[in-house]
Amino acid sequence: MNPAQQLKISIAMATYNGGKYLREQLDSFLTQTRLPDELIINDDCSTDDTLEILQAFAEKAPFVVRWEQNEQNLGYTGNFNKSLMKTTGDLVFLSDQDDVWFSDKLAVMERYALDNPAALVVMNDAALTDTNLNDTGLTKQGQIASAGMTDSSFVMGCCAVVRRELLNICLPINAHYKGHDGWIVKMAE
Repeated sequence: MNPAQQLKISIAMATYNGGKYLREQLDSFLTQTRLPDELIINDDCSTDDTLEILQAFAEKAPFVVRWEQNEQNLGYTGNFNKSLMKTTGDLVFLSDQDDVWFSDKLAVMERYALDNPAALVVMNDAALTDTNLNDTGLTKQGQIASAGMTDSSFVMGCCAVVRRELLNICLPINAHYKGHDGWIVKMAE
């Protein structure tokens, strides 16, 4: 891809006592074939080793990493809202602390966004694994289809990339809304 065709990519991550899985997700950012331009992390008052992991990662990452800890617990939606509000990218990926991304996720999704400029939110499928990252052979979209539901029923923040234009309209997320990802998708609709 021509660098002139690249968009600025941010990853918005919310953490809370995620030390058990966090390193694997952070390492998957380092192996991306297209690195992000920034990683914005908001921590919701973790009491485990999450902050130490974040600090160590920020010191070695080849891209901008900014993280902050809340003074009080905001909950899942509030924590993601705070992280999203600090991003500056044209495309913003939502990241849970316990996921691991395929190495071409950012590149593939960026290409799709460039080819489909009217798409405000783009979703990718998710391969489901066990706790040791062994593939179960199931996917999230496969589960939705087998339940007789349509693709429009698929709302999963960790599978979403959002355009800045939409975030400028839908942020901040209503504090009473249950789920940052559902809010974003409803606003896109």
